[in-house]
Amino acid sequence: MPRRKASEKEASNQVKEADKGADLKEAVSRKKSTSRKEVDLDSWIDRNIDEVISRAGLDYLGLKKETWVDVLKDILVDLYGSTSSYKSVDDIVRRLLRNSDRVFPAIATRLAHVLDNPSPDQLEFIASNVGDSILELAPKIYGWLTKLGRNDLLGTLRFKWRTAWSRSRTAVLPVACPKCGFNALMPDLVCLVCGFSVSEGELKKHISFTEKLKEFLNSLDCQELAKLLKYDYVLVNDLGVKHPAGDRSPIDIEVFLSKSEKDLVREAYGSRCLSEATK
Repeated sequence: MPRRKASEKEASNQVKEADKGADLKEAVSRKKSTSRKEVDLDSWIDRNIDEVISRAGLDYLGLKKETWVDVLKDILVDLYGSTSSYKSVDDIVRRLLRNSDRVFPAIATRLAHVLDNPSPDQLEFIASNVGDSILELAPKIYGWLTKLGRNDLLGTLRFKWRTAWSRSRTAVLPVACPKCGFNALMPDLVCLVCGFSVSEGELKKHISFTEKLKEFLNSLDCQELAKLLKYDYVLVNDLGVKHPAGDRSPIDIEVFLSKSEKDLVREAYGSRCLSEATK
């Protein structure tokens, strides 16, 4: 009997020791989890943004720290990633420059939104780096460039406009505006970029309409020419003249034919089609 009581007591002590061990492990685990603090990104950005800007080569833009925080904060948060471990300024700058093809257009877009009168350096950065947001920002940037006489940057901006338009709107570009040169002339003959309103006569002169009409007529077969005789207008886009009976794009402009231009249509049909019909 005493031996049985001793065994029971020993077993009870073992259970208590096991419980103590489990409690100790749990306490150590709790201590480790509470000691692993996440990085305060707001504080990190406030302390280091000046150095990030300098090392990234953007300090020449001359922006105040507060502006840089507004422009870059969520970009830096994205570049930082997980806040469970500390990252140095060098780490973030390397990531920023490695992703400059994505980051710089975002910076340019935000600067275009927050700046009222950009300096020459700021304007050049915006015009050189803006991405597809050019479709929204072109009127503003074009106004800044013409005001500062930076015609040297207009070619870059026109290229970005054409690229963004064909990628996100229509495969064929609108007609180029006679005033600003952007492919932005709409069917109402108003330019989306500079706001210039073009007369039909100015448009015809700008695109050498008579020559384009002759080329178009030479490309038509007799059936198409016969259909064209029923219309008093054709369609025009950046590729040239289109048949009004074909598929219409939102950027196609209706151009009405003058008497002499209608005569060209009749002459093309008469010379090529009537003679074939009598054979």
